[in-house]
Amino acid sequence: MPLSVEDTLAIVSLSNAQMRSLDDHDVDAWVAAWVPDGTFIATYGTFAGHAEIRAFIDGHIAAGKEDGARHLMTNYVVDGDGDRATITCAVTKLQVEKPPFIIASGIYRDVVVRTDEGWRFESRQLDIDRGVFARAELAAAEIDGEAGVNA
Repeated sequence: MPLSVEDTLAIVSLSNAQMRSLDDHDVDAWVAAWVPDGTFIATYGTFAGHAEIRAFIDGHIAAGKEDGARHLMTNYVVDGDGDRATITCAVTKLQVEKPPFIIASGIYRDVVVRTDEGWRFESRQLDIDRGVFARAELAAAEIDGEAGVNA
């Protein structure tokens, strides 16, 4: 049986609410979006279970990686039936406390399952677009070039 409209909306809401909790630095809500043995996979590594996921996001926030950030989630495709579904969506991370700019963009590829508490991530994979790394490499090259000129 295909997913109902209500299930599809609940799944999209799970994804959007999790990103809002990240923007608000609400670690408890961000971690609660996963099943207890869920997995987060990203450029930063693979984190399994609530304890590892929490340790990652605590460190990420403490390092300032989410300061002034706002995540925009778009282009959802939700497919599934019964108690399991896959989601693909685009994410754009903006800096909004300084003059606005795009920090990064990417694609989430997720598997969600129905639980007694509602839909939760079984796995969430973030594939960050190459552009964010190219910008960092360009900035590093410019700094190196300036150092050579000033030497």
